[in-house]
Amino acid sequence: MPRIRGWFFALVGLVISGPLAALETPVVAKLVTADYVVAADGTYVLTTHFEFLAKNDSAAQQVAQQIVRYSSEMETLEIVEAYTLKADGTQLPVAESAIFEQVPQGSANLTAFDDQRQKVIVFPNVAAGDIVDYTTREHVIHPMFPGQFYAGDVYPTTVSIAETRTTITAPKSMPLSVEAHGFTTETAEQGDDIVYSWSYSAMDAQAQDVSLLSPFDRAPRYFVSSFADYDQFGRTYAALVEPLIAITPAIQARADAVTAGAADAREKAERIYDWVSANIRYVGIELGRGAVVPHTADAILANGYGDCKDHTVLFGAMLKAVGIESEVVLINLDSAYTLSEKPTITQLNHAISWLPSLGLYADTTAGVAPFGTLPFSEYGKPVVHAATGTGLLKRVPLLDTTTVEVRTEETLGLDGMVTGTTVTTATGPYSTTLRQLGVWIQQHGPEPSAAAQLQSLGLPGTGTFDLGAPHDLAPSYTITGTFTGQASPVALMGAPFTVPVGLRLIEAPGDLLAGPLWNTQLTPADPTPCFSGHTSETIVLTLPEGKTLAALPADTEVTTDRLRFTAHWSHEGQAVTVVRDFTTTMDSALCEGDVRAASWGFAFAVPR
Repeated sequence: MPRIRGWFFALVGLVISGPLAALETPVVAKLVTADYVVAADGTYVLTTHFEFLAKNDSAAQQVAQQIVRYSSEMETLEIVEAYTLKADGTQLPVAESAIFEQVPQGSANLTAFDDQRQKVIVFPNVAAGDIVDYTTREHVIHPMFPGQFYAGDVYPTTVSIAETRTTITAPKSMPLSVEAHGFTTETAEQGDDIVYSWSYSAMDAQAQDVSLLSPFDRAPRYFVSSFADYDQFGRTYAALVEPLIAITPAIQARADAVTAGAADAREKAERIYDWVSANIRYVGIELGRGAVVPHTADAILANGYGDCKDHTVLFGAMLKAVGIESEVVLINLDSAYTLSEKPTITQLNHAISWLPSLGLYADTTAGVAPFGTLPFSEYGKPVVHAATGTGLLKRVPLLDTTTVEVRTEETLGLDGMVTGTTVTTATGPYSTTLRQLGVWIQQHGPEPSAAAQLQSLGLPGTGTFDLGAPHDLAPSYTITGTFTGQASPVALMGAPFTVPVGLRLIEAPGDLLAGPLWNTQLTPADPTPCFSGHTSETIVLTLPEGKTLAALPADTEVTTDRLRFTAHWSHEGQAVTVVRDFTTTMDSALCEGDVRAASWGFAFAVPR
């Protein structure tokens, strides 16, 4: 896969926030070329050339250092040429000593599981108006899938692109399918080869890309594949991973110990899932970066850590040891909800497991997700099963439901201080989110975490959290927070005030399930991920003796086919109570069209 995408996204940080108007960015991609020469066995040579123009001094600092990543097990990388092209035409070559070979940050202690390396090119004397110019050559000697070739890339809309050109020269015996969005492609015969080519340019760029969907779902992009279909792709990947899901004495012993006394297959699977989740540290290595072949189950068990595909192998081997079959499943963990027509691994950056006999997907890398529960980002996604047979392109079912119940009981003192307790209980993916917050609180301490959360909620003060064990993967999870904070002393003198939300940890009712309600940069036309679920928040505020409210806020009810929000206020004695409920029933992974427009309208009706 060409390195274009990594470079363009590295440059996005130079875009200045502002209105969504067309502009020319501080860094301009003057010319980017990628030329593949593919052999029949799937090996190939990729020559890439980059010319980035820095239009101001800040941009010059940004482009003066370039990083090129590669897989040390799969390919060799050569920096063919690199120099600074000054505005007056002078070339300043990069010295050989200014090209550094490194292990990427975060990988130094995990080299057995991460074959990624990088070369850092430091360009001399880069100033405004200069161009950094360099050429790389990669020789992929161990393709991910022998005898097959794939590629894919996306052109972001937040970088000014003067010109890009791509060619792929492949033998006629390896016909390629090319899928392009936003530009056209051409093919031409050249002896025993076919040359596929295209170009793209877009000098007018957007100041910001506010969409919540992956550029691979919507931006100008291309995909190239020699695979006939996803069934062939899934079978090919299965042939690579299935030999690694082997039952060894160590695997058998561990599986037997973990499942001892289990009543049935589901309890056995759940115990193994819980054990792998808690005891095998997840090392996040993107599936498409480097080798796609996992390590052996024995090696993963011995090391106590692994990436996503390693997790699926160990989980599968331990399941197999107690008579439960599983399949490795490839998925996109980001915000991409589509796959290319012909298979590439470009959009598939994560691996989870499928248990056919139990009819459920499982992701042990989530760490604190109860068995049978996935992270929000995996529901409704297209997936490819690594298995034999056909029909291997599937889709994870939509989320049935997830719940959050928040209850805050607080007292307002005559000094304007508020003291109280907030209890948050969640199920489904929300319980995973809450457990992740529990892990964060454990790492940072309950008192500092409470103080930071109160500050973020506009209620500076002190507090603490009482946690359940985040890795106790029961169906529900609860965190209790106690707090004292400065509310609004002027409220006691008759000024309007907002009821404090206490130590709220989860989004306000309605947010997330129907998309981010209060993201003012999104429009009703922008699709957002959405989910079925229910959130409720009850706040009971006890006023000081002798104080009362002049009037209660009006109740609210907003209802559509897919959404319902209610807010009910009551006042009994010194206690003021508000109950806010939000329910969604979605039939798609994305809120689009009328459903999206309706959820966008909720931002004007639902209080935070």
